[in-house]
Amino acid sequence: MRSVLFTVGRLEFVGSGKFLVGGRNCREELRRGDCLKLTNGCGSDQIEARVDEMKAYDRTVTAVESGMTAALFFDAELAPHFRLGSELHADID
Repeated sequence: MRSVLFTVGRLEFVGSGKFLVGGRNCREELRRGDCLKLTNGCGSDQIEARVDEMKAYDRTVTAVESGMTAALFFDAELAPHFRLGSELHADID
């Protein structure tokens, strides 16, 4: 089982219905297609979001190792749920 934690440090609309979430992967490997839960500050707002695309160092990647910074791309409809300092997390089999 992988325990994933991604902290949000940047938010940006990038067009074509996509929303960029920049930040740091703080635990185990994060993979494209992973379904993550979004928790905002007080933990009251929790939604699930699937990672559509990832970029690290201006390259499209399929995985982000622990400690790496990256940009994750989600459907723009999820944008209102994200805040700076939010955390994306999951325990994945």
